[in-house]
Amino acid sequence: MKLKKRLVNMYGGLFTGGVLVSAWVGVAAGQRTSGSGELLWVLLFVLWMIGMTAVYLMARWSARPLEALAEQTTVKLALADHAPRWSADGMEELEPIAQMLNRMEQELSRGSRSRDQLVADVAHELRTPLAILRGQLESMLEGKVELAPEQLVPLLDETTRLTRLVQDLQQLSLAKAGALPLQRTWVPFAELLAEITSVLELEAELKGTTLAMTGSVQEEVYCDRVRIKQVLINLLGNAIRYTPPEGRVEVSVSVGLGKVQVVVRDDGPGIPPESLPYLFDRFYRVEGSRNRQSGGMGLGLAIAKEFVEAHSGRLQVKSELGEGTAFTLILPLFPVS
Repeated sequence: MKLKKRLVNMYGGLFTGGVLVSAWVGVAAGQRTSGSGELLWVLLFVLWMIGMTAVYLMARWSARPLEALAEQTTVKLALADHAPRWSADGMEELEPIAQMLNRMEQELSRGSRSRDQLVADVAHELRTPLAILRGQLESMLEGKVELAPEQLVPLLDETTRLTRLVQDLQQLSLAKAGALPLQRTWVPFAELLAEITSVLELEAELKGTTLAMTGSVQEEVYCDRVRIKQVLINLLGNAIRYTPPEGRVEVSVSVGLGKVQVVVRDDGPGIPPESLPYLFDRFYRVEGSRNRQSGGMGLGLAIAKEFVEAHSGRLQVKSELGEGTAFTLILPLFPVS
C-alpha cells in the first residue's frame, strides 16, 4: 500500500471516529432537549466531507517528498550517470536520506570504475607475457625455433611473472577485503632491519649508492614478520633502484607513543606532485624513470600500503622534484584492540 493511502486511512479513520463520537453526543443531547437531530446530522455530514478532503490533501502533501525521491530513483536507474543528484525537496527530515543516497551512489560509481579499471589493468599486464609464450610455443611447434633448454628459460621467466602477478593480486584483494591472514609474533625490530639492510647492501654497493641507517629501536613489535619484511624490502629496494649512482639512501628509525617509525629517504629525482595521490594505486607507475622496464608491475606500493593498514599502521610519502623522496612507515608496537 502506498504511503498516501496509508496516511488517508489513518487520519481519515481518526477523523471519522471523532465525527461519530460528536454525532452520538449531539444525538444524546438532542434527545434530552427534545430537539430535532436532522439538522445536526446534515451539519456533521458536511463537516465530515470537508474534513476528509482536508485529510486527503494533507496526505498528498506529506507523501510528495518521498514520492519525489522514488521518482528520482526511477529516473537515475533509467539515465544512469546522467541523472541529477538526489534532493529532499526542501524537507529537512528527508535531507539525511538524500545525502545518504548520494553517498551510496558515489561509492557504487567509484567501485564500478575501480572494478572496470582493474579488469583493464590485469588484461594489459597479462597481454605481454601471454603473447610471448604463445609466439615462442608456436615457433617451436612450427620448427622455426629449436626446442632447447636455453629457449625454455624465457618462457619459464614469463610464467614466473604471471604467477607472481596472480599471487600479488590475490594478496591485495584479501587485504582490501580485510581477510588477509596475519601470523603475528613478537618481532625484534632492530634484528629485522639489520637483516633487510644486510641483504640490500650488496645491491647498493653494485650501483655505487650509499645505504646508511640512523637511530635505534630496542622494542619488539607484534606483527606478521613476513608481511612487514616484504613492506620494508619494497621501500628500500625502490629507494636504491631509483637513486642515481653516488646517491644516498638513509633509513632512520625511532620509537615514541607506543609506535615505531621508519623513514626511508633517498636523494633521487623525486616524484611529480600530480603523481603523489595515485602512488599507492594498483598498477600505477610514475612516468619517466619508473616504468615497466626499470620498475615492477605497479603493485608493490599498493600491497605495502594494504599490509601496513592491516597492522593498524600508516604508510605516507613526501617528495619534491630534484630533492628526493621519503616514505614513512608507522607501526603500533602493541596490537590495536
